[in-house]
Amino acid sequence: MDHRTGDRRGATAADRFTALLPLFVIWTAGLLVISFVLVQQQVPSEDLFMDATFVGGQRWYVGMVAALGMVAWTASVCFCLTASWVAGLAGRKGAKSAFRGGGLLFALLLLDDLFLFHTDLLPRELGISKQAVLGFYAFLGAAWLLTSLKELQRSRFGFLVGAAAAFAISLGVDVLVAGTDAGFRGAVEDSAKFLGILALALWAATSAADVIRSVVTDASANAMTMS
Repeated sequence: MDHRTGDRRGATAADRFTALLPLFVIWTAGLLVISFVLVQQQVPSEDLFMDATFVGGQRWYVGMVAALGMVAWTASVCFCLTASWVAGLAGRKGAKSAFRGGGLLFALLLLDDLFLFHTDLLPRELGISKQAVLGFYAFLGAAWLLTSLKELQRSRFGFLVGAAAAFAISLGVDVLVAGTDAGFRGAVEDSAKFLGILALALWAATSAADVIRSVVTDASANAMTMS
């Protein structure tokens, strides 16, 4: 009999509860968010529950490129944190730190895209200029690259360089070129940013695959040597 089947049949109620505990925790957090949305009176609840294009009466394709960029950001975060976890299991501290730093940085940039930190929230609510926020993000990116350079050079570094170049173009247009976000200027800025996000997602996916493949190969080789 498969030992895994036997384990499932022999599981106690306490074991099943423990297995489901993460679901209860995340549902509790979700219910707290929902409760806050329903209790607060400043904003209509439908504005917080529903998609922005629906609330604004926009067509389904409005913001399509931005939405695809958020999907790519999310993929980058997931791949980086997975690679960090696997590298940690293998005792590769340098790779663990490099991918963990990347995952946290990309998570921050994802949140910026989702909640418009640098374009709306921080300038309007705290009076922090858009340029200051972008400069802070650039500093974080440079710090991550410099502190993890040795490990990053062992990854698909060319993809990372391409992403950095695209982001530099987008940032340069945003900070140095006068004008609004509409029209040709906005198209250049957002296009470069989107290409940078895609390059970053490609780097994260392929580099994470390389790390996982390397760890599995080493583990298999060690198992064969021991046997």
